[in-house]
Amino acid sequence: MRAGSRSELADWVDRRAIDQHGEVVGVVVDIYLDVETRRAKWLAISSGFFGTCAVVAPVRGASLLGGDVVIAHPREAIRAAPSVQAVVTIPPVAEQAVIDHYARTRTAPSGSPAERQPQP
Repeated sequence: MRAGSRSELADWVDRRAIDQHGEVVGVVVDIYLDVETRRAKWLAISSGFFGTCAVVAPVRGASLLGGDVVIAHPREAIRAAPSVQAVVTIPPVAEQAVIDHYARTRTAPSGSPAERQPQP
């Protein structure tokens, strides 16, 4: 399968990313779109423990091989690419809606605080 639109690539997220020689690079964590065309342009690949920092690799030339995403560049080139901060924010209006949602669905715990202590 060759690279296509973002929806076609959605199942590439969470797959192992390997280079053109089969060397493991990391895990595909996101797909970034071209601002003008709104088509998939970059794959965000995390090689760290917490996934807060990722490098990007081009979608162009990438393909699936079994359960892996093959990036059409050597591992050294991919790892040397500029890192991109993975920042997820919730817009204030949406955040307030989430706060309101959980405020409505909160239930009071039963029993006294002593009774709710975890048992060894």
